[in-house]
Parts: sequence; C-alpha cells; structure tokens
Amino acid sequence: MPLRIALAAALAFGIAGCGSMTSLENIITGSVDPASPVPPAAGKVYVFRGMGGRIASFEMDNLTDKLKRSGINSETYNHVNWRGPADEAIARYKSELRKSPIIVAGHSAGGDASIRFAERLKEANVPVSLIVSFDPTRFGGQVPPNVDRFINVWSSTNFFGGGNLVPDSSFHGHFASVDLRRYWDVLHVNLVRIDGLQDRVIAKMVQIMNLPVQLDGATVPIRYAPPRNTPIELWDSGLPIRTEPGDTVRSIAQKYAVPVWAVAQINDIDSSTPLEPGRRLIIPRHLEPMSPALNPPLTSYAPR
Repeated sequence: MPLRIALAAALAFGIAGCGSMTSLENIITGSVDPASPVPPAAGKVYVFRGMGGRIASFEMDNLTDKLKRSGINSETYNHVNWRGPADEAIARYKSELRKSPIIVAGHSAGGDASIRFAERLKEANVPVSLIVSFDPTRFGGQVPPNVDRFINVWSSTNFFGGGNLVPDSSFHGHFASVDLRRYWDVLHVNLVRIDGLQDRVIAKMVQIMNLPVQLDGATVPIRYAPPRNTPIELWDSGLPIRTEPGDTVRSIAQKYAVPVWAVAQINDIDSSTPLEPGRRLIIPRHLEPMSPALNPPLTSYAPR
C-alpha cells in the first residue's frame, strides 16, 4: 500500500474517533488490524483558549476532545495560564531519552499565549514541533526560532483578533499565513468552527505524533488568502523552484498538484503571465511524513 494512501486512511480512522489512534507503522506494514486499539502516541498538544475562556473559545475544548479521541494526549488551558504548561513541557522533554513532539494551538489571546509558551521553551533550548494559531490578537509578537512549523489562520478584516504574526529574524522553520479575509462570514469568534478546518489541523498533529517529517532543506515562508467557497488548504511552507522551457502557471500548478490561484497569488503574478525559463517561483507544499520503517529521529531547528 502506498505510504500516502495508508497515511490518509490512518488519519481518517483516527479523526473519526473510532477508538484509539492505531499505529500508522502497523497499518502501513499490514502487521495489525486497523481496528485494534493501541496506546496513545507520545508527545502532547497544549491548547489555549482566548479571552472569555470556555464561553468565547469553546471550540478549543472541542479540538482537545477530538485529539483525545484520536489517541493524542491533549489538554486545554486559559490563555493566562501558559507558564505552568510551558514548564511542564520543558521538564517532560528534558526527561525523555527519545524526544517526543510538543504541539501548541491557541485562539485569540490563546494564540498570543502560544508565542509566549514557545519563547519560554526557547530559553530552555527546547523545540516546538508545531504551532497553529487561530486569529491571534495584534499584539501576539514574533514566532521564535525554536518553532519547527507555524501556521497562522486569521482574518485581516477582524477587529478582534486580526493578528498578522510574523517570524523572528532568526526563524528558519516552516511558516504559513492563511488570511481568511475573503470569507466574509467568518468572525473572530467563529473562525475555529469553519467546516473542515479543525480536521485538517488535527490531521497535521496526528501526522507529527506518529510519523515525524524531515524538516531540513530549503523552505520559504508563504502567505495566501484562499478564494471564497474553496476548501481551505493548510500548507506548511513554500518550495522554491525554477521554471523550465514551456512552463506556464497552469502547468506548474498541475505538476505540483496545487491550485492555479495559489501559484499565481503566492508569486504575485496573473495565471496567464508568461514564464521565462529559469524564473524562480514559490510553490506551496505539505511536508511529507517519512516511512516509519526508517525509524527517523525527530529533527528540529531548535538551538542545541
């Protein structure tokens, strides 16, 4: 069974909440029935609510519940209570022989808290595998360099929230900014509830917990605003390429299996723009998981 198909099937099984998340390695190798329960994946997801707690950010509790049903260790906190979880993450990471992922998600002021959480881990030389912020405030700060992957799902039209977070000057990880300004019905309080968004976020988290990706290599931050009424893609970063003779925006999009609008928008060109050979373009990409048979160590941009 191809790895990508097996991974998709395994993620779908886990997100559906039909028992514990089955080992992706065993599913791929065919050594265990996918219906068999297994222990939860190592690592933890720290989820932070925004101002108003459960009332204003109740979807963050729903996100945590979905993660737990997928076999992922997860806990929800109020945005002001980030310091204790950060210290817990540091202690757990430093006590582990084989390092497990640390993942963070936050809504509104909880998105700001995810940055403070990561900054505290940076002081202890501890990496953060992934942060997903949902419409943080305009005072969230910058993404520190110990974060491997950062995805900001926000709307520049929101009065509350609307935080356009940017990487620190020393950041070398994977960065994607997803501006939902064209989704006119998306407000600050309901952004996390967009149909399918949570499942895409959970799929990334489950992937990281079970099949670490190789993070080394060329990476370019990307920013994009999905057209209205199109599925929201959560790419991880951009891949720089050079065009070849005969390439067009549409042929490039087809070659890399991405929408035409994404290639045009990210590169600030029209879909009909002629492409001379050797032109540098940025293509949005999903980081591919490595085969569990290789048993790769977790790699990170965190300071050592």
